[in-house]
Amino acid sequence: MGNISFLTGGNPSSPQSIAESIYQLENTSVVFLSAWQRTTPDFQRAARASQEAMLHLDHIVNEIMRNRDQLQADGTYTGSQLEGLLNISRAVSVSPVTRAEQDDLANYGPGNGVLPSAGSSISMEKLLNKIKHRRTNSANFRIGASGEHIFIIGVDKPNRQPDSIVEFIVGDFCQHCSDIAALI
Repeated sequence: MGNISFLTGGNPSSPQSIAESIYQLENTSVVFLSAWQRTTPDFQRAARASQEAMLHLDHIVNEIMRNRDQLQADGTYTGSQLEGLLNISRAVSVSPVTRAEQDDLANYGPGNGVLPSAGSSISMEKLLNKIKHRRTNSANFRIGASGEHIFIIGVDKPNRQPDSIVEFIVGDFCQHCSDIAALI
């Protein structure tokens, strides 16, 4: 009969590989954009894709940060290929910001997310930390001129005070994470 676990989902409690999460994040981004850009937008499908994407995004961030932390604990992080990849600019951040500016992300309406002012580039490592500390109710997106999916998040400091608003291109993030995953 062969292996049909792909039909049944296999073992849902088994941890997913980072490569699979990256692949799934890319796929959910495509599904999200497709649902959003239909003549009559399919908001339910877009919402489901968005929820699934957040699970994959969190898994990717946690795996990369765990590997970074392990290399730091082992004393092998400085000068490593991972450090080099994490130091590459991958996002734009505006800081400081107010809570009202973060709240405005949602108030602009879905698909209309923008930074409140010109930002500055931040490294992949900083982006991963920002994603980890994002406010779940302060996010939006927009579709770039070339059709790219740009995700925008409000980020708090550990004391829950406003820190920044960050934007990144989902496809570029996934490609960069694939490069990192090849190392870890």
